[in-house]
Amino acid sequence: MNAQQFKFPKIYELCGALHLHTTFSDGSVDFPALIASAKEVGLDFIVVTDHLSLKGREKGYEGFSDDLFVFIGYEHNDINNLNHYLVLGTDIVVRVHDKPQKYIDAIKKKNGIGFIAHPVEKRHYFKDYPAYPWNDWNVQGFDGIELWNQMSDWLEKLKSWLNFFSLFYPRRFLVSAEKDILRRWDEYNRDVFKSGIGGVDAHTMKIKLWLFQLTIFPIKVELKGIRTHVYLSEPMPKSDGGKARELLLDALKNGRGFITNFRRGNAKGTRIFIEYSNGLTSFPGPQAPEGILPAFLRVQLVDKAEIRFIKNGKIVHTAMGLCEEFKIVDKGLYRIEVFKGNNAWIYSNPFPVGTYPLW
Repeated sequence: MNAQQFKFPKIYELCGALHLHTTFSDGSVDFPALIASAKEVGLDFIVVTDHLSLKGREKGYEGFSDDLFVFIGYEHNDINNLNHYLVLGTDIVVRVHDKPQKYIDAIKKKNGIGFIAHPVEKRHYFKDYPAYPWNDWNVQGFDGIELWNQMSDWLEKLKSWLNFFSLFYPRRFLVSAEKDILRRWDEYNRDVFKSGIGGVDAHTMKIKLWLFQLTIFPIKVELKGIRTHVYLSEPMPKSDGGKARELLLDALKNGRGFITNFRRGNAKGTRIFIEYSNGLTSFPGPQAPEGILPAFLRVQLVDKAEIRFIKNGKIVHTAMGLCEEFKIVDKGLYRIEVFKGNNAWIYSNPFPVGTYPLW
């Protein structure tokens, strides 16, 4: 299909890295070094989530640093150090830890939003680095799910510190998000919208081998892996950090964008949207316009790849190229996956078309 056939609605795209840790919790990089590295690799924003700490905000690091916007939240957990939850938008660390539902509710009361972190994390190796999965799936009120966690993915595949390629080329082993969590995400979105984000889980790990201390996943390498792109209807105002914060928070909560693996290519410039028969358009997210079917789900990439159209969790159409469209004739949950060979490159947030439940 000729890309020139598509007329895209005006939109502002930002690319960022989420779920980052600093020396204010268990990370090995401080805020100045993290910010400098994020600028160097061309990010538009970063979201720092130190464990149970907003010290970065207290020290004045939140806001614009040149063209980079620094957003500071924190990572919550229960009394057993399980059920980790990425919290954004609160002014304090909520001191509730007994049950996930209780801290989800308490965080909402403080006008915060939250994402279930590394939900299906498992560990077959390295007992010194245990898994921290989410095990309470009866909860309600969370805003989204971390679909792809870079650090969890790498640790699960790393069988030995002496495995040279996986140790020193960690991004090479990022293949795709776990099918189980994608399935669960689709099922949730059948009844209520849940945003999807990608997380780096950056700690800039250091290990000791014999007499040597090695840095694993240097911060600039970490920031070139899993990224989250958001679409905004207006540009981030550099003169108003509060407004910029609100815009980014709203876009993340409402899933207006997509997740990418930068290892497979820079996806900035990708456009994914629906155009209805009455001329209305929508990007991913829960606020779909009252458009008239049939409609077209349209994708424009910046590099050729396999485009997969997903309806209600199942592939309904594929195409290889730079752009493609899929005709929507009935209600359902639609989203996009893009692959390069066997490697996932892009996961879009969903488009709920119609009223809930969607199937």
